[in-house]
Amino acid sequence: MLTILFRCSLGLALAVCHTVPAAAQRERPAGAPRPETRGVVKAIDVKAGTIVITAVQGRDVAPAETTFALAKEVEVAVDPSGGTRGRAVGFLKEGKLAELTPGTMVSLSLSADQKTVEAILAESPNIRGVFKSVDAEKSSITVTLRQGGRGEDGDSEKSYAVAKDAEIAVDDGLGRRTSVKEGKLVELATGCTVSLRLSADQKTVESVLAEGPVLNGIVKAVDSAKNSITIVVGAGRGEAEEKTLNLAKGATIVVDDGRGRRLSVKELKLADVPPGAMVNVRLSVDQNSVTLLRAEGPSLACTIKSVDAAKGTITVLTRVARGDDPVEKTLPVSKEARVVIEGAEAKFADVKPSEEGGFAMVRLSLDSKTVQGINIGRGR
Repeated sequence: MLTILFRCSLGLALAVCHTVPAAAQRERPAGAPRPETRGVVKAIDVKAGTIVITAVQGRDVAPAETTFALAKEVEVAVDPSGGTRGRAVGFLKEGKLAELTPGTMVSLSLSADQKTVEAILAESPNIRGVFKSVDAEKSSITVTLRQGGRGEDGDSEKSYAVAKDAEIAVDDGLGRRTSVKEGKLVELATGCTVSLRLSADQKTVESVLAEGPVLNGIVKAVDSAKNSITIVVGAGRGEAEEKTLNLAKGATIVVDDGRGRRLSVKELKLADVPPGAMVNVRLSVDQNSVTLLRAEGPSLACTIKSVDAAKGTITVLTRVARGDDPVEKTLPVSKEARVVIEGAEAKFADVKPSEEGGFAMVRLSLDSKTVQGINIGRGR
């Protein structure tokens, strides 16, 4: 069975770790919980017997650096699959302190006084990027990593050695239980998205999951006979590009009615997707076909100028681009439209003109003709 799932649960991973160390169980009353902490390795001084980790406390709390002493018989375990394989078959690989380079995510089991580390569980790092090339002779892979910026200035290329027994999996994008299949590095196409599971020292790739890239765009045309769709990608950013894409056999097509409910997303046919709809498209790994298409009506960030309850219409002011003057639009509101005001469910009759720059998000139908949802929040 392919074991290349990359999501992990810390609680379960720690539970596995606790079944492995023996020395760490010494002098501890039966059933007594062991103090634990989790963070990223900043530094390890083997001679001094210390480890420094940076623990993330939460969004609103600054990361805290803590130095711990290392027990003389500290046990180091590495979960080669980030928790998945270890949980499945009870397998953890014995590691060494020297393998724990800065940046490695670790879970520490501490002594009762929380000053000494008795056991360390290192998680194999997982990175996500865009596949660029593979060197079969050197058995290496080169990927483009996003560094937080949208433009090329925020990207960087990096090459990694690939382990001889590395698992290579390809997701066909159809969203089925059997969608992930075993593959080969040479089958990967430039531009596909890859998730790499690295060794603890972050030098070697131990497994690869390849997926097709995702495109966001606006539907220009649909050809049901040819089973194809033409979308405009990058509209509004000065780099609009038309792409005509064929749908794969068995491709999933879902449509969001815009009401924001559990059953708002339904599976339909390509012919049900009208021009002007917003689409999220997942491509196959070779980027030759669409495997998943999600369509929804556009959303307008706006202020509400007026409401006509009798006619069932709303007039809004919205900007097409930054710096432009507001554009006034009067739109009919569906009788089934969902209205949310300050996070609470409301009725259309409760909608009032915006005051002091009050902000609203209006969700339109697929054909952009009616309002399907109104979400009003505080001014910003």
